[in-house]
Amino acid sequence: MTITVNGVVDSSKNVKLLSTKQSGVTVSPNKVSPVLSSVLTVTLEPTYPETLTVESLLVVLVKQSDASITRPLYIMSVDNAAKTIKIKYPGADSGDYFVQVTSRSIGRIDKKQLSLKVFGKITNFSPLSGSALGGTLVTIDGENFSTDPLDNPVKIGKQYCLVETSSPTQIVCRTMETGSTTEVPQAEVIVFLRTSEEA
Repeated sequence: MTITVNGVVDSSKNVKLLSTKQSGVTVSPNKVSPVLSSVLTVTLEPTYPETLTVESLLVVLVKQSDASITRPLYIMSVDNAAKTIKIKYPGADSGDYFVQVTSRSIGRIDKKQLSLKVFGKITNFSPLSGSALGGTLVTIDGENFSTDPLDNPVKIGKQYCLVETSSPTQIVCRTMETGSTTEVPQAEVIVFLRTSEEA
């Protein structure tokens, strides 16, 4: 390669052209909460030619529907033998993203396989009716809840449902008294994802 700057020519630099593009293989987990931080593991191809170091890589979260929406991610560690990168995910708006990995020496790594879904979701709840005086134990099934009972407040109608247990796929809460003297024919069930988004 020849570089010319202000009339000074330098031909001492070399460029290596790889025969195939480098690709990411997987990101795990590939579904995360919008508001709960977690650790992502990105696996590169076993033939990745560069020695992995934290300093040699840049990682950015890129929204699939709008590539101008990005968020830099922190690289916690790398395992050169396994070709894996551990990344701290701090949260993001709901949507579909790519985890874009760039090497400072060999450039961007194909991100098509490194797709990350960010969402919180209710899939089912039971029972479908309960006492206006409260005390009904409600089980809510879903995805990307927290293991901390304080992270996902639940509201049924105008009253909070007191969370007793919480796991990534299920919340169990107990209803409070509605204060109504008549039957409430229908009430919306809302799970707050750490009070900033609703599932």
